[in-house]
Amino acid sequence: MKHVSFTQLMTYVRCPEHYLFRYVLGIKRPPGKAQKHGFALHETFAYHFDQKKKDSKGLNAREAKEFFVEVFRSALEEYETEMEETKRLITKEFLSKEKGIDVNQLVATGLRGIDVYFRDMNPKISPDLVEEPFSIPTASKVDLVGRIDMTDKKGVIHELKTTRRMPNAQDIQLDQQLAIYQLAYQSLKGKLPKGITKDYIVFSKRDAKIVQFRVDKPFFDKNVVFRNIAVIMEAVRRNIFYCIHPAESWVCSKEWCGFYKLHKELREKGFAKFMLQYSRK
Repeated sequence: MKHVSFTQLMTYVRCPEHYLFRYVLGIKRPPGKAQKHGFALHETFAYHFDQKKKDSKGLNAREAKEFFVEVFRSALEEYETEMEETKRLITKEFLSKEKGIDVNQLVATGLRGIDVYFRDMNPKISPDLVEEPFSIPTASKVDLVGRIDMTDKKGVIHELKTTRRMPNAQDIQLDQQLAIYQLAYQSLKGKLPKGITKDYIVFSKRDAKIVQFRVDKPFFDKNVVFRNIAVIMEAVRRNIFYCIHPAESWVCSKEWCGFYKLHKELREKGFAKFMLQYSRK
């Protein structure tokens, strides 16, 4: 492997077996409507800030909502195709959960989020880097690659998240992605950022609000980041893939885990037979 992304690293941290299925064997995971909703919002804000960087205005709230609805519509068309392609992996519980998600409610939620973001956050941000790609050499002979969501002209890194639960300040202190973003910023700009924020759009049933956590003097240990990457890459090289979530964890439940059937099959067949079967595909 010549490069690794933060998404790949965090997939291994959350569940090494998911890493095996997705990145070693190349098996597609069944999609989720909520995932497509998040993607559409991310694309909307990325496009807006890219335009704002060019003309200092970007989209207005109405245009952003129209853009979001169109991207979400296209994403849902992909969702149907992907569901069909991965139907052999889908449990009846996963399918029932997906059928119970109201698309119209997701659209309404997204529109509320855009409204509150444009009202409370957008006027304060002058974008600098937007979806900027980076590639950082590491001591383990793989390049760390990815994209910085957005930075402003004051040298502050912004990471936008959507959530239905109230976040807390500890999230930013423990977020390894933000450490990687600092490395990326230093690589791209030749200096460390002046601050980092996690900007949350918090959804409830009837409204949305912005919650922001900021660190003005961020600190990270580059050696720790590189050491963690090296440990994960060595584990992958040695075929160390074990799901360590407890049986009752929602992460590995029939309702939420798109790879639930593969987890079960791996345990029944054992690693060698499982790999022999799926490596040929």
